[in-house]
Amino acid sequence: MNVEFPYRGMQSWVNPHGIRILRLHYSADEAKTKEWAARQKATMTNAADYEQEYEINFSAKLGTLVYQLDEAATLETSFAIPRSWTRYFALDPHPVVPHAGLWLAVDKWGDAWAYRELWPSKIYGQRGNIPEDDNRYSIKQYVETVCWLESRENPENEAQAEEIYKRVIDYAARAMGQGFFDDKPEYNFQKRFEELGNWTFEDCIKDTNAGIEAVNQLLKPRDVEQADGYFRPKSKLHIFQDRCPELIHELKTNRFQELTPLMAERADPTGKPMAKRNHLTDCLKYLAMAGLEYVSHRKVQSDWKPIMSGINY
Repeated sequence: MNVEFPYRGMQSWVNPHGIRILRLHYSADEAKTKEWAARQKATMTNAADYEQEYEINFSAKLGTLVYQLDEAATLETSFAIPRSWTRYFALDPHPVVPHAGLWLAVDKWGDAWAYRELWPSKIYGQRGNIPEDDNRYSIKQYVETVCWLESRENPENEAQAEEIYKRVIDYAARAMGQGFFDDKPEYNFQKRFEELGNWTFEDCIKDTNAGIEAVNQLLKPRDVEQADGYFRPKSKLHIFQDRCPELIHELKTNRFQELTPLMAERADPTGKPMAKRNHLTDCLKYLAMAGLEYVSHRKVQSDWKPIMSGINY
């Protein structure tokens, strides 16, 4: 039940366990008006975040979509990624379902382009639950596939191998596979990927809320001038819709936890996303938190001339 306190902006709430919780609304501060609240709401990417944080509605996110995808502003038709753009790769290994990988490039204006994905599941890009007898591929097979996709043999690359600036991995891979296939217990999934692919990975930043916010910031449309001179809403993140169907499906279906009436009687809402088919969106979170930036490959030569022959630095 809700009980109004005699104090401005104070409320009391009794949860299903009989614990009384005090809630302090922003209106308790006379300086924080509705106009102030409207300004705070305008800065947030998700209206449910505002409802939960400022209107003290703890169930605001229940069942809502995690990501704010504007298809018109984000989805693009694929083209050949310029070699000057900075390329990133994220890997989300899994001991049961197929491993997931996502490639992303950053252009010189700082926009990010998701241009390729890999998730060899039977329901790739389709609706439905992951089947128990889903495709099983070894790490060796997966690495061989990734190496081919990044090689000059792949027609997408126009006879030039890709240069990956940074590779990011879910560090939980270091706890996978230990003791199952090898005599050395330290020989884990991550080590196998690195040795077979001759790769070096950086650990991802696994902060769920910060990762979701980072992705939604990339998805937030802003007015951008187009070639025809008109301004249209475009996201900072662009996704090749013909090459990343699974990422798009997950962005459109990942939701926060939704409690049934029976569940609500037994537990308070956690506000966490449901851990269901989110492998590519996890990769996107890892990349969004990896400090995406454009790194110029141009070599700058100094025009400084030494005062005499043989002197330099």
